[in-house]
Amino acid sequence: MTETPTTMQMLTFAAWRDDALCTGGPADRRYVTLAELLVGLGSYGLGLTWKARMFDEQPHPAFRRMLEASAATGIPTLQLLAMDAPHLQAIDGDFEGYAGNELVLTLREFDSSSWDVRTADAWVLSEIQRRYPDARPMTPDEWDCTNRSSKDPAT
Repeated sequence: MTETPTTMQMLTFAAWRDDALCTGGPADRRYVTLAELLVGLGSYGLGLTWKARMFDEQPHPAFRRMLEASAATGIPTLQLLAMDAPHLQAIDGDFEGYAGNELVLTLREFDSSSWDVRTADAWVLSEIQRRYPDARPMTPDEWDCTNRSSKDPAT
């Protein structure tokens, strides 16, 4: 019996939300940060190692430190969450989650307006849709259109 290769699926959702993080709080506009996404991955995300790519020629110093820390072998989720960068708004970046040497999840921050998610894991896709009801499927062409690495050199 042969196994069918796992197919990556993609979702996109608005990075700016018109909801409050805490029940009873004001419904101000807020930005979904990388930290929020990592925490939302729960135990699934804890076992991943992350590599970051930013497409800004002069990133915030916190992002520069994150890029340097993740450049070689990647950075574990808890170590990444302890840094300043995941709590800040970026403009364009890819955050690639690896299980061992296998890329299993990409979180793409696009133009400070959306988050794009690519994975073959059904639980991750379901959790993103639960947390962000406006999440919708993306086509491979749409995914490619948000790929800044093909337009700008990685920092």
